[in-house]
Amino acid sequence: MDLFALVNTLFFLWMCYAAYFDRFIHYRGQEYIWEFFVYAILILAVILTSWAKTRHHPVPAWLLISVQMGIIMHFAGGLAIFHEKRLYDKIIFSIRYDKYVHVVNASLGAFLLYKLYFEKHYLRGWIRDLQLIIMTLGIGTLVEIIEYLVTLTVTTNGVGGYDNNMQDLISNFMGAMISISAIRIISFKGKKSYR
Repeated sequence: MDLFALVNTLFFLWMCYAAYFDRFIHYRGQEYIWEFFVYAILILAVILTSWAKTRHHPVPAWLLISVQMGIIMHFAGGLAIFHEKRLYDKIIFSIRYDKYVHVVNASLGAFLLYKLYFEKHYLRGWIRDLQLIIMTLGIGTLVEIIEYLVTLTVTTNGVGGYDNNMQDLISNFMGAMISISAIRIISFKGKKSYR
């Protein structure tokens, strides 16, 4: 976890300096710069807080690598350009790329919560599943609340409206359900191997 947090802190700061700041201004405009700083400070705070709270918990390397891929998906959304449009603005199979990022990151987030808090307590069944859904949606809702506060305080923001927020939460729910399905399959296979 120490290495993961360090790499992501340095990666994020480098991305802000080397690319994200200029790209943000180019595609969103100078008037949106406060939105950039709000998100940058919040992301840095999340990285450091997550590290401080979870650094002594064992997390499998494959899960940290998967979370890293989710982080890269997010950065690619703002940095990768296709036909003069950011990847975040692209529609893939009638769905905005942003929603895929929400599904993937919510799924990984739910699985990380399972590994950190639920696996050791041997909670099973619908109670565990419901708690994972609520926790995943709660974290996603905090992000949407922050975006709403940005709309109230940064007059020239590009957050999107009510439809965008609800689609993000639906995507988070779908991600949590994917993770729960995977956990149930893994648990079922684990039970069979003990017989």
